[in-house]
Amino acid sequence: MDTDSYIAFLTISTLLVIADAAIITISGRRYLATNSHRGTSIAAGWLTTTLFMLIVLGLVALLSTVDVPVDGQLQQLVTKLGIVLLLLALAHAITMRVLVSYRGEERQEQLADQLAEEHTERDRNHRPSVTRSIERSEPYSTP
Repeated sequence: MDTDSYIAFLTISTLLVIADAAIITISGRRYLATNSHRGTSIAAGWLTTTLFMLIVLGLVALLSTVDVPVDGQLQQLVTKLGIVLLLLALAHAITMRVLVSYRGEERQEQLADQLAEEHTERDRNHRPSVTRSIERSEPYSTP
């Protein structure tokens, strides 16, 4: 691969990674957005996107040094870009899986908080009831 093809490969690959990272960031932020954990969702989205970019750019850098056994510079460039697209799709799927699992954990925490709040509210407003004694038809009492 000559210098021009090498630079073209790195430029196109980097732009593809940045475009996909932007999609993950924007969509991930909306996907994870909840009223109670907004700051945490934004931080998790950025951390996930950063990890995605580092891994994929590292793979692009490694792939740029591999010699693909095809004829011609253009075919080699297209083949390497095809491999980058496949790696990008795989990394995108894994990143989405991470975001889905994070959202599930966040939703479980939210439901647990909601149940605890309802339980506390019910205990505050609920007066204990006394059952009648079977033998004497009067409130049950302990000796």
